[in-house]
Amino acid sequence: MIIRDYRKSDLESIVRLEERAFEVGPYTIHMLREILHDPQSYSLVAVEGEVIAGYITILPIDKLHADVESIAVDPDFGGRGIGKTLMMRGEEWMSRNHFRYSVLEVRDKNDVAIAMYLKLGYKIKEKLHSYYELEYHGSKDGYRMEKDLSLKE
Repeated sequence: MIIRDYRKSDLESIVRLEERAFEVGPYTIHMLREILHDPQSYSLVAVEGEVIAGYITILPIDKLHADVESIAVDPDFGGRGIGKTLMMRGEEWMSRNHFRYSVLEVRDKNDVAIAMYLKLGYKIKEKLHSYYELEYHGSKDGYRMEKDLSLKE
């Protein structure tokens, strides 16, 4: 597996990955283009052979906080540590750029992602009632999670 910077030519592959990774509410091509091509965003892809197996994109919120705007791993590549690797590389970028906190939102029923974030040192900061437009496993709720990057585990 190779982790590399996002390229504009990756957009179509990421659209397909989003559709495979998220049963409900995948980002549209327009939304992905907006976040991936934002000049302040930092985006990486995980490539296995010729296939994009995962991606992450991070957007600054303010001088101290950066948001993991989106992270996804193709279900065919799940369980291989791709999501964890992308998160760790994203956190390295945040630290190098002097962000103290990594922030993300996750559906309250996305147990696999929540477990990964907790293992990586994220804490649930807030329950977000009706945060999502579409229901997933009977809920529109989410959590806001945060990690203090200055704390070393």
